[in-house]
This record gives sequence, C-alpha cells and structure tokens, in this order.
Amino acid sequence: MSVSSRERMRMALSGVIPDRVPFHPTIFTDHACLVCGKRFEDALINPALGCDCMLGAALYYQTDAVRFVMGAPQRWYEEKIVVEQDGKLVQISRQTGKAEGYFDVAGGGSLFLYEPAPGVRTLNDVRNIPVLTAEELLQQGCFKDVARCVQAAHEHGVFTVGLCAGQTINFMVREMGDDSAAALMLFHDDPDMVRALIEKAVTGSIEKGKAFIASGVDCIYIGDSYASASVISPALYRRFCVPAYAEVAQEFHHLGVFVYKHCCGNYNPLLDDFLSIGVDGMDGLDPTSGMSVRRTKEKIGASTTLIGGISCLTLLNGTPEQVYEEATQCVLAGKPGGRYVLGTGCAVPRLSPFANIRAARAAAVDHGRYDD
Repeated sequence: MSVSSRERMRMALSGVIPDRVPFHPTIFTDHACLVCGKRFEDALINPALGCDCMLGAALYYQTDAVRFVMGAPQRWYEEKIVVEQDGKLVQISRQTGKAEGYFDVAGGGSLFLYEPAPGVRTLNDVRNIPVLTAEELLQQGCFKDVARCVQAAHEHGVFTVGLCAGQTINFMVREMGDDSAAALMLFHDDPDMVRALIEKAVTGSIEKGKAFIASGVDCIYIGDSYASASVISPALYRRFCVPAYAEVAQEFHHLGVFVYKHCCGNYNPLLDDFLSIGVDGMDGLDPTSGMSVRRTKEKIGASTTLIGGISCLTLLNGTPEQVYEEATQCVLAGKPGGRYVLGTGCAVPRLSPFANIRAARAAAVDHGRYDD
C-alpha cells in the first residue's frame, strides 16, 4: 500500500495504520528561509515570503505535512516598510517616516515597539481587547498567501496545518505587555482576570482558526509554551487551560478538521488531563525536558496520536548518524499499533544542518513501514 503524504497524516491522526510512520518536524519560518536560500530577515521585510519558504522547506525535506502562519493584512504593505538600520531590522511608517520598532531577528521575529501600548491591568481593559472575526481577517488579506500555498501543498499531496497558538497563558503574557511574571501571578491574585483573558483568547483563536479552515487547511495546531508542567501546576492546568483547549478543539472538529496540541517542556505530570481536551494528537515529546516517546505511548498513545520525540539539540549539534539513530529509536517506540508521527521535541533550530533533517526522515522511511 502506498498513499500520499496527506492521506498518510490523515490516517495517523485518525488511528488508522498507514503504510509507514509519517514525518512531520516542527519547521518554522527561520529555518525554512535558510533551506530556500533566503534570510529570516527577508521574510520579515516581506511577510508573503514566509509561506512560500515553509512550503519550499517541506518539499525539500519531503515531509508529510507543512505548517503555515497567518500573514500580514494588505494594509500593512501599504502603511509600513522594513529596513535594516544600524544592525537592526526596523519597521517604519510610510506616512510619517517614523521608526516604530525593531524585529527580534535572533529570536522568533517578534516586533518590539519603541512606544508600546500599556498592558491590560483591569477587567475593563480585557473587554476592550479587539477581536477580528474570520470574515474580517480574510477580507483584510491576512490569509491570501496561506490559501495560495495550501492549494499548492495539496497539489503536491502534502497535509496542511494552520498555526493557531495562544489560547491561554501566552495570550495573557502578550496582553500584559510581555510581563510573564505579572501574568503568572494572576493565577494566585486574580482568577477572574485569568478567566476573562482566556475567554478573550479562545474567542480570538476560534476566529483565526475559522479563517485557516476557510483557506483550506487540513488541521489546526493549538497550544501555549507557558502551559506546561515546567511552568504551572497540574491543578492550574486542569482548572484553566484544559477547558480552553477543549472549547477550541470542539469548535474546529465541528468545522471538519483535525486538531493537535503542541506541548512544550515537561508534560508528564499533565498527561492524566490531556485526553480530556479531545484533540487528535499531542505534538512535542521533548526529551530534553524529560519526555520520551515510549513512556508517553504507554500512558496515552492508544487514545491519541503522538507527534515528535527527536531532540532539537541533536538536530543542531549531532551528526547525521546520531540523528538517524535517535530518530530510529523514536520510530521503534512509537510505531506499534499506529498513532505515531516522527517529529521534533520543539522547533527545529534555525542553523540545524540540512543533512540532519534528511537523516531523520530516512529513519521514518527505513524503519517506519507497517507492511514489513
């Protein structure tokens, strides 16, 4: 039996045994740009380039799936320009000529404004956080490039995923002016504020996810890097995070797509609550945080598809032979009974050697077949 990458991922996420273990590493725009002979800066200067590079990297590595991020609205191209000044990548207003902020090129590419708006501090502030509807996002052109690249991916038989993270704590941190300490203290000091922020985050996530689905994606990726046992307790996770993830997962399932949740850090203490979210897959399984494919498979692998397992440090610093061996062990641990996709513990480090990602895929091809 030989199937397309798209069908292979669908089978794995549905609990049906495919021809082989799929390969779906967490590649983001920074590494994708390098694969395509571009700089990460190029995709920040012209955001439309990001989708093309993500697809280009997926085709180069022959991954079974590709992730896409929401693009900039059309008015951004009309109102802003990004230039390199004094070693920084700076956003400038076309109308005023004023520098508005700089991009964190070394990090994830976030824009740091020189005059940021104050973070929310009251319930009224939370109520005033704007949420664009899916229709508004589509009308503004935020998904024009996503839709174009999703169609191209499907023409190549590749499964597509829309990145729709930030249903809980990451949203709280951002809206509080990137003050992570203040956001986390709210769980103790003001649970009502936490609920209000998460409710707003869920509303916005659902609208963004609807726009991704209208653009043709097969699956939605949800999750928050802060919502981990490396940061919060199982009790807080159960009380505040699980209901939020369950709500968005139910909505996206109702709209006919798969949903998987990215899990950063140590998730072992949270596994008892994970299945109640109702997603099709768990992405991450970071060995540097104490996770393992084998242990997670034994705990929840019969009920949800596991995606991940390869150490990002091995991808960055190891040899192709070391990556192949580690990936092979992940495949052998995750393969029995299906419901496993070979992937990475978190985002592929930007400067990871291309040969290492190719070695990981080779392990899935060589050892992941179910008809041997």
